[in-house]
Amino acid sequence: MNNTTTRTTFSLASRFGAWWGRRREVNQGRALSRRCPPATVAAAQIPPAVRAAWAHHAPDEFPGLPVGDAAWLRCSLGLAQFFEACRLQHAQGPCALPSKAADSVWHVWLQLDPSGLADWQQRYFGRVVGHREANALGAPLDESLARTWAGACRSEGLSLIGPRLPLLFALDGLLRLPTGWAYGHERGALVHRQIDGFGQPGSSAVVHAAVAAGGLVALGLLSEAELAAMRRRQGDGGSGCGSDWTADGNCDAGSDGCADGGSSCGSGCGGGGD
Repeated sequence: MNNTTTRTTFSLASRFGAWWGRRREVNQGRALSRRCPPATVAAAQIPPAVRAAWAHHAPDEFPGLPVGDAAWLRCSLGLAQFFEACRLQHAQGPCALPSKAADSVWHVWLQLDPSGLADWQQRYFGRVVGHREANALGAPLDESLARTWAGACRSEGLSLIGPRLPLLFALDGLLRLPTGWAYGHERGALVHRQIDGFGQPGSSAVVHAAVAAGGLVALGLLSEAELAAMRRRQGDGGSGCGSDWTADGNCDAGSDGCADGGSSCGSGCGGGGD
C-alpha cells in the first residue's frame, strides 16, 4: 500500500469516526431530552446569555467541567430536573442538590440575572426556589436528598428503589467532574463516592439510609403499596445491577455512613420547601 492510499484510508476512517461521534452525541441528546419532559421544556428556554456566561465562568469555580454542547444539555437539564423535583416534593420539605454540574448553571445564572432566573422558575415550576447552603436547609440533609431522589425518579417514571439513576443523580459521574459526586446503588441503598481529579469515583462509599426503601416509606415519600409493586416488578425480571456505576448502579459493598451536613454527604446546597 503506497503513501497516498494510506493517507486516503486514514482520512476516510477519521471522517467516519467524527461522523459516528456526532451521530452518537445527537442520539444521546435526544434520549436525554425524553427522560423528563418538563425539564426539557424549561431548559430549552434558558437564555443564550446564561449559556455563554456559564461556558466562560463555570470552569473557574468547577475545574474540569466540560462546557461543550453535550455538557450544557446535561447540566441545564439537570438543574431543571432539580426544580421539577422541588415542585413535586414541595409539600414535604426542602430538597438537596446532588450535582455540582447542575449547581454550576445555578451559580452563574444567580450572578448574571437573578430576577430572570426567578421569572423562569415561576413560569415553568410554579414557584421560586431559593439557593441555600446545605446547613441552611432547615431539615436533615439526607432527608432533603431523599425528597430530591423521589421527585427526580417520579419525573422520569423510574422506580424509587433503583437501581437506575435519574439524570440529576447520574450527572456528575457522566461528566466525570472532579470533586463531584458519583452515585449508585449498593445493598438496596443509594450511595455516593467523591470523584477524584482524574474523573474517577473514589473507593470510599457514603450510604444514604434515608434513600433506602425503608427510609423512603418512613418519610412518606413511598407508600407500602408502591414499594410492594416495585419489588414485584424487580422480581419479575426488572433491572439488576448495570455495568456503568454512575448510570445504572452497582452491587459492590462497602460504606462509611452519612452524617447530616457537609459536602461529604453528596450535596452542598439545595432549596425548596414551604
